[in-house]
Amino acid sequence: MKKNYLRNPKGSRDWLPDEVIKQEFVRQSLVKVFELWGYQPIQTPILINHDTLSLGSKKLSDIAFKLIGEHGELLALRADLTTPIARVTAERLQDQKKPLRFYYVGKVFRYHARKTTNERELYQVGIELIGVREGISDLECLGILSDGLKKSGLKSFLILINHSSLWNELFRYFKEIAYELHKALSQKNLILFNSILKKSRLTKPEKEFWEKLIQIKGKTDAIKQLKELNRKIKKLKLKNVISYFEKVLNLFEENVEIDLSFTSDLDYYTGIYFEAVTESLGRSLGSGGRYDQLINKFGFNIPAVGFSLCLEDILLALENQKKEFSKFNPPKLIKASTKNIKSVFKNISRLHKSNKHASLSL
Repeated sequence: MKKNYLRNPKGSRDWLPDEVIKQEFVRQSLVKVFELWGYQPIQTPILINHDTLSLGSKKLSDIAFKLIGEHGELLALRADLTTPIARVTAERLQDQKKPLRFYYVGKVFRYHARKTTNERELYQVGIELIGVREGISDLECLGILSDGLKKSGLKSFLILINHSSLWNELFRYFKEIAYELHKALSQKNLILFNSILKKSRLTKPEKEFWEKLIQIKGKTDAIKQLKELNRKIKKLKLKNVISYFEKVLNLFEENVEIDLSFTSDLDYYTGIYFEAVTESLGRSLGSGGRYDQLINKFGFNIPAVGFSLCLEDILLALENQKKEFSKFNPPKLIKASTKNIKSVFKNISRLHKSNKHASLSL
């Protein structure tokens, strides 16, 4: 007779012991870096009020798992960890000495968490630096991200950066057409982007500006290209964002590049935003940015910056790089009977005190 197995809900999975051991290696590698930089652990509930999520981000609230509470209240499974930390900062930490440095490890749940796979449950590891305005704090955040990925064992990766001020200036100058082009880029739909641009009433130099802008990616040469473009449309004020990019690239001589076609999936970033990518994986390892108005939505006007990494994706990238992980160390098995059980337990205890693995032979 064929057995009927109860399967996991769509988008969730089991992690077997050898997989969990690898997962724990990645987690510990990242946490060690966070703690060396002075970050402390924080935990927030998995089950939250839906109002909390929708107040923080409409995009996240739209893809969150929603539940009805015992008294008819609308609840949700957290779809990110930044929003709940923003809430607890406003509710309980206003009087704490700033800056606040937190790291977190936890599950998030989203419908369509990935655009290319069925996963709905993700294991996120990340940091939040709260209470410092744009500047050196952004550099600290990027430094920790780079350090963490290196310590996890990744051989090669890139952190692609952009800045919301660039888009804010494009929106100001080009108005509605810039919003349409931004939406097309957000969907990674270059065919739509080119179609919108071609049909627009922009001048030939303006169309050439957009065509060249989204191709700018890299370091020093990319900055030069952006400066040249800016000179062609003099009323476009990009001096500050160019200066910002120069400061970042001056510090990070490797692993960090600007990518002006890069847009963020989240709608609460107010400054730099970035994502980590590697050739070993066909999608982002994680992302982050500055969110100076998010905590203010919960009643506390304070700036912040942070990032989150998907632990499963880092693990998959490491496996694709053929990284060798430590294997489970099986215990020494000691035979026991009702007559010698007391001495056997004493022997096992002695071995454990010496940090040696031991168990009963059953």
